Amino acid sequence: MSELFSGASDAASAQTAGINKGLTSATGQIGQGQSALNTDYASALAPFQQNYTQAQQGTTAIANLQGLNGASAGRQAQQALQATPGYQYTLGQANNATNAAAAANGTLGSGNQALALQKNAAGLASQNYNNYVSQLQPYLGASQSAAGGIAGVQTGLANQTNANYGTLANLNYGADTSIANAQASADLANQSMDMNLLGGGINLVGSIFSDERLKESIEPVGELYDGTNVYRYRYKGDDTPRIGVLAQEVEKTRPDAVSEHGGYLAVDYGRATQMSAELARFFDKAA
Repeated sequence: MSELFSGASDAASAQTAGINKGLTSATGQIGQGQSALNTDYASALAPFQQNYTQAQQGTTAIANLQGLNGASAGRQAQQALQATPGYQYTLGQANNATNAAAAANGTLGSGNQALALQKNAAGLASQNYNNYVSQLQPYLGASQSAAGGIAGVQTGLANQTNANYGTLANLNYGADTSIANAQASADLANQSMDMNLLGGGINLVGSIFSDERLKESIEPVGELYDGTNVYRYRYKGDDTPRIGVLAQEVEKTRPDAVSEHGGYLAVDYGRATQMSAELARFFDKAA
């Protein structure tokens, strides 16, 4: 009976194929959009990351100066301070003055000269500390600004990606629901046809399916007045016994009483038994 039900099933398959095709196309387009989105956001993120990396050098230097990263880092920070051009120039000027004074008063190479030079270095380091920290302060602002930019870009990407996945989830849900509805409709249509067929035959404008291929347990039980064989049978998949003719046999003598529907033969019993009915009336009158 599969051919009888192929119409609804084929329609469901075609609808499912169309839904899947649309879903595949939409999924591909969303994937392309997401790829472009990742590329664009990566480009937007790059300058913020570069600025943040550069700014971190300054913030690390401030932390080192304040001793937040340990004694070794603190010594390195002091060395960096002393290596600045301004510090070296000022120290050189101070040391030149000290050396000139020592030469004038005859104390070159003395302990007093060495002590004076040491005081020059210590005093200048103390004076330049705050200046050096002030020079590094902009790096803190730059670091915060770059970090905010990075957070903004990543948040924007996350929100847009989440929206894309939400759209994709809705598409999949809609496709699955539509496919399920199409299949359910086909199943209901097939079930309805099956119920009609097995509940007493499908009435097709006066005709009933009597195709031998739809029946089983076929046994002859007699014949009509015109010689048409009558059989006991069951429709395949149905346990209800029935009595009727075979369309293949009727087609040989009364082709006008047989029609084809969905690849199977149906019999118009009114036409198929017309001759038998007339013979029956004749014999009844004769009797």
